[in-house]
Amino acid sequence: MILARKYSLPLWLFLVCLFTILSISCAEKEFYEFSGKTMGTDYTIKYSAKLPNQSNNKDKVDQLLEDINNQMSTYISDSEISRFNTFNDTTWFAISDEFAYVVTSSFKYYEISNGLYDITVMPLVNLWGFGPEIFLDIPSKTQIDSVLQFVSQDLIEIDGNKIKKKDPRVQIDLSSIAKGYAVDQIIEILDYKNIMVEIGGEVRTISNGKIWQIGVSTPSISNFNNDVEYIVPITNHSLATSGNYRNFYVDDDKTFYHHEINPLSGYPIQSSLGSISILTNTSCMEADGLSTALYMMDTKEVKNFLDKSNFEGLMIVQNEDGSFEKIFSNNFPKN
Repeated sequence: MILARKYSLPLWLFLVCLFTILSISCAEKEFYEFSGKTMGTDYTIKYSAKLPNQSNNKDKVDQLLEDINNQMSTYISDSEISRFNTFNDTTWFAISDEFAYVVTSSFKYYEISNGLYDITVMPLVNLWGFGPEIFLDIPSKTQIDSVLQFVSQDLIEIDGNKIKKKDPRVQIDLSSIAKGYAVDQIIEILDYKNIMVEIGGEVRTISNGKIWQIGVSTPSISNFNNDVEYIVPITNHSLATSGNYRNFYVDDDKTFYHHEINPLSGYPIQSSLGSISILTNTSCMEADGLSTALYMMDTKEVKNFLDKSNFEGLMIVQNEDGSFEKIFSNNFPKN
């Protein structure tokens, strides 16, 4: 049996320089900050207000995040998504408005990526040891081919507040989009004119003139010093990053496996693309979904997509000598 060592770098490495920078660019008496735990990571909120109402704001945010987790967390056995995943039937399954909205939205990124972004990848994620199930060994081709039979977003249907599987073995995973959705909901309920909300590296800011400086981490598995590759100045934007350096393991043969699984081949993505950061002037859920979808694609395809879209992106590519090269879309913010 191959013994694998699994690593899971803190997702907040994406924002490694955020707090020191904010203390300079936004150091005013009316700015307040609070943080907490959610979705297996940390959240941080910083905002400007005459009356901070810190305690009430944190209570509202924590309750909202608890509700979203109870809908979309595969790590909670009786969550809405867990109950659907264990629902061994092909009849309609009733779901909440929020759950329906996120699932419906995911089809956009499925189509953009020609199936490389796929929320039904959950069985493959578990098979490769990146889900809540116990991981024992590198899967065989036979095991992968068997699971691929019920991995495809075409195998689920959604109609209003109900969803169904075309194969009862289908399971879904919304981790590629749920954090971004949660960021958007926090922005909405707090409703401040100057606010930064971050969950596990997914960020959205609202500004009436403030420039929020967000640090993008160097996408190296050995980046234990929290080195920053680029600082992105943003105002009314969302920024999300996907990469191969946050959650991975290395087997006894020194083979590197990371958590981004290709749902068409059944194997982890093999790419020189260390990370991709997507900037939008829309929702954080959009940036979150796009960063995952585009990370699964070829670098040239990503550049072509960004050139034809209203979105901006930063790709950080690792060269053969271990150095990193930054590839910017045409109007990505310069620092």
